[in-house]
Order: sequence, then structure tokens, then C-alpha cells
Amino acid sequence: MGSLQDALLKAGLADEQQIEKARSKPARSTPKKKGTSRPVGKRKPIRAGKAGAAQPKQSTSAESDLARAYKARQRAEAQEKEAQKQRRVKAQEERRQRNIKLDALIQGSTLNRKEAELPRYFEHLGRIRRVLCTPEQRDQLNRGEIGVVNLRGSYLLVALETLHQYRELAPDLVPDLAGKDEPEDDGSHYPPVPDDLIW
Repeated sequence: MGSLQDALLKAGLADEQQIEKARSKPARSTPKKKGTSRPVGKRKPIRAGKAGAAQPKQSTSAESDLARAYKARQRAEAQEKEAQKQRRVKAQEERRQRNIKLDALIQGSTLNRKEAELPRYFEHLGRIRRVLCTPEQRDQLNRGEIGVVNLRGSYLLVALETLHQYRELAPDLVPDLAGKDEPEDDGSHYPPVPDDLIW
């Protein structure tokens, strides 16, 4: 019947009893084509090795830990943003209240004049600023008989009494007109000249 069976008999690798057994066994069913459905009751169980069984639990727990950490970080960032916003709002409200008090203090007591043309320069908040004054006012400023205050970016000339009250409310808005005294240059900050230097 089959050439393979005959070849096995001739080679002495099989005897007639084995061939008879093989013939009496039912033939294997042909493999199904792709896309055909299997019977519902005969599904093979999926077996996972030791590593495969433990891996889903680890990944699930790792993912849940990561998700919890991410949510905690988002909550902390949201709380920090809210705290910053509250601090900003509080600082703005404090500035607004202070400006109201400064407006009431300065109202009607400024000495600025429309005809003032002479600039008086000074340093304030890290920059060089100026206020326009008359020649008499400039002399008074230089002698310290009147002062300068800053209100919403404008520099105003005021009497000394108003200046002291202003300084109590907002010391950062009162520029120092005295300026900084520079130390005399005695050359001590230079390194010494070596003895063996030839000019």
C-alpha cells in the first residue's frame, strides 16, 4: 500500500505486526484551515510558566503604584499652585491697602510744580531715577530740607514731616538721596609688584 511501509520492511526497521497496527489505527484528521472556528467545549487551557504567572501581578501592582504616585504628584502640584495664587492675591491686597493709605497721606501735600525743569538724579530700586524741580527745590533737596517719595512709579517732592510718615508705611518707596560714599583709592586692592620684574 504505502511505499514508506515497504521501505521500512526492506530495511528491517519495522516488522509486519507494526505495520498492521499502523493500518488498523484511524487516520488523523486533516488540520483545519485558518479562520475556522473551534468547538466551544474543547478549548485548550492556557498554561503559563512560573515567570509568566507572577509577571501580571507584578506589572499590575507596579502600574497601580505608579498611578498612585502620579496622582499624589498631581495633587501636590495643584496644592502648590493654589498656595502660590493665594500668596499672590494676599500680596496684591496688601499693596492695594497700602496704596490707599499712601494716597490719603500724600493728597494735597506734594510740592511738585508744573514749571519745574531741572532734573535731580538719584538711585532707587537698582536704577537711576529723576524728579523735576525748580532751582530752589533742588537746593532744598541737596540740603535735605525736603524729600522724594515714589507713588505708583511717579516721584513726588514732599515736606520732611510727610516723608517720615511715608517712610513708616513704605520704607522701600523712599529713595536715599545722600548717595553712596566711595572709599578713597589707595591702591591697596592691587597685588604687589614682584621684585624681579624688569620694566
